[in-house]
Amino acid sequence: MSAKLKQKSVHALLLAFVLASILFLLPDATVDHDSGFMSSELEVKETVEENVTNTSYVNSDGAITDAIDMGYATVQRTRNANGQVTEEFYLDAAGTPVDRYGDYYGISYEYNDGCIVIRYLGADKHPMMLGAGYSAIVRTLVDGKATDDFYYDLNMQPVQCTGGYYGLHREYDEQGLNCAITYLDENRQPVICTSGYAVKTYLRDSEGTVIGERYFDTEGKPVKSSLGQYGELYQRDEQGRISQITYLGADGNPTPTNAGYTVMKRTYHRDGTTDTDMYFDADGNPMVLSKGQHGIKRSGKVNLLLDKNGYAMLCVDNILNGFPFMVVISGCVICLLILLLPKKMSVFLTAAYVVFILYETLMFRETGDARTNFVLFSYADRFLTEQAVRVGVINNIWLFAPLGAGLYRIIQKKWVLLVPFLMSVAIETTQYITGLGIAEFDDVFGNTMGGWIGVLTAWAWLSRRKFSMDGQKAKEKKNEEKKLWQKLLSFLKEKLWYIFLLAISTIYLVINRFAIKKLDDASMLSTVFIIWVILLALPLFSELEFLGVKVKKEVKKAVEKSNEEVKASLNNLQQLVSQIQISNSVAPQFTINSGLLPSEERIDNLIKEIHLLNEQNKDKQVEQRDKITIPASNLELFKMRYEIEIRIREALELIGYTGKNRTSLMQASYYLNQQGVLDPTSTDLIIQMLRIANRGVHGEIIGQKYMDFASQAYPQIIDGLDNCKELIKRMT
Repeated sequence: MSAKLKQKSVHALLLAFVLASILFLLPDATVDHDSGFMSSELEVKETVEENVTNTSYVNSDGAITDAIDMGYATVQRTRNANGQVTEEFYLDAAGTPVDRYGDYYGISYEYNDGCIVIRYLGADKHPMMLGAGYSAIVRTLVDGKATDDFYYDLNMQPVQCTGGYYGLHREYDEQGLNCAITYLDENRQPVICTSGYAVKTYLRDSEGTVIGERYFDTEGKPVKSSLGQYGELYQRDEQGRISQITYLGADGNPTPTNAGYTVMKRTYHRDGTTDTDMYFDADGNPMVLSKGQHGIKRSGKVNLLLDKNGYAMLCVDNILNGFPFMVVISGCVICLLILLLPKKMSVFLTAAYVVFILYETLMFRETGDARTNFVLFSYADRFLTEQAVRVGVINNIWLFAPLGAGLYRIIQKKWVLLVPFLMSVAIETTQYITGLGIAEFDDVFGNTMGGWIGVLTAWAWLSRRKFSMDGQKAKEKKNEEKKLWQKLLSFLKEKLWYIFLLAISTIYLVINRFAIKKLDDASMLSTVFIIWVILLALPLFSELEFLGVKVKKEVKKAVEKSNEEVKASLNNLQQLVSQIQISNSVAPQFTINSGLLPSEERIDNLIKEIHLLNEQNKDKQVEQRDKITIPASNLELFKMRYEIEIRIREALELIGYTGKNRTSLMQASYYLNQQGVLDPTSTDLIIQMLRIANRGVHGEIIGQKYMDFASQAYPQIIDGLDNCKELIKRMT
């Protein structure tokens, strides 16, 4: 495969990856958790056909209606000859199967002596695996009460659920109420679950309502849960939902959690799903957590950080969580900055990004139990169906992409491919030891892939620059196209902040278009709307002044720039004509690559001939040598031209010029100027100097005015060429 074809393939692969990432991060259909009817607002209608009973919620008109707090409109139950329910299936108002709690579509029951086998069903009424990690429950009954539950997979093999246990045992008090749960391992022995305890006991009020719980280890001793509490006390709202949790210490008194708060107050949507959690101390004062938040809002499957007033904070986490595709945009922007900036700044930016990775993966996280997931590709079966899974996987990849780009930009060695892998392993190991997050093989795989994609991006970028220098003739053919892209890139660079802010604010307002009427609130939406209006109005004014800050369109500057470009084009044409005239008249041999040198054998023969001529014309040669004189000005011009030629040759070697055609010094100067490494002033001085020096070297008498110009221009030319070489070194 040729180098150009390889480069184009890499570009296509990277573009496909970016587009696929954005596509996979598109949000699922949003659900309005507050619109619709609750079950208490509807009537219940029951129809029976043979052994199938349909229990439906209907509105005042008798139409079957979805009950948003139940998650369905109709539950269809099938009974056996003994009247026992053998299957129940959930349907929406249109009679279409609907998933309850975002998980299963129905349940089947199989009755045996002293136990019930409960299987969870998919939309096709076949057994399915739940997100909790199991497909079936075998429940043991004692005196009609459920005592033991054990979990099984699709093949009815014992399986560990995501809570870290294989089953549980219930105990009951004298009133027949469940008072304790013990978590069991595969041998039916007590085991510590992932929340940090083996036994959970319930506290109930006089009416039997659970108002709290306490935690114990396998020996019955009080033990901390994952947040650092030994128990919890509850307050409930009118619907019986937990509205406040107070965390308890070993002595049963309120105590701060590992995160710093003692009380959490929770609100709900009308359908019963959690809306917000706000954090407080024991005295009811708002608490600020590690990232400056006073609470969180569950927006769909995304958590947004809230300030003390309950409004979404304007912060990186909310932007990335609220707009998942911003992860891709941010990753691309950071990669471009790392590749475009000078090397020293790239090193600094890469180091800063490493700190950001540590911040996101380790710093300011709540410590807890050492949770693990050592199953590679454990989310593969849910990647296409659950946005939360897709967001997690793609975020892991893009988190390490700028790191890979920065490492290869700085080092340019193949062994940098190991760094993302080793760094990810170190992070996951730290998470495993400290309980900061979940240690997963999937994270190592995603981080490593992201780092390698970043390395590939940097390689493609650096290779593009190298391949673009292969031949001046091919470069000149694409010069017009390149100028167009340069103008477009220049425009985007100048207006990047405007385009970025306008796009983000527009997208945000489109998503929240139904909340525009709430602009009187001091919310994030109000701020974004104001910014959006200002951005739309900004192009209408040539000059704006606000609080002493003036913003002025640079119309005059743009006109002057256009005039300079026209003048430069005319000047280049004039210089080219003059160059052709000089090349045709006096200096056709002024090239850097001036052909092959004569062979050593040829030199030896010529030296012998010179010796013979010297012997024959000895007297004449002495007489002629005495008569030869070289003006000092011509010698000075030769020295100047020589030093200029040396530096131009060095610059061409540094930039990687491999042109095979004979190239004059003037053409070489134009080439360096076109590459953006030699400034226009130095280029013009070199051209004029070469015109004077070429004539002087070939014996013409140079006037004093031209010599004065050459003496003044020479130091500036040398400085310009030295700066040119330094710039090339920084770029490569």
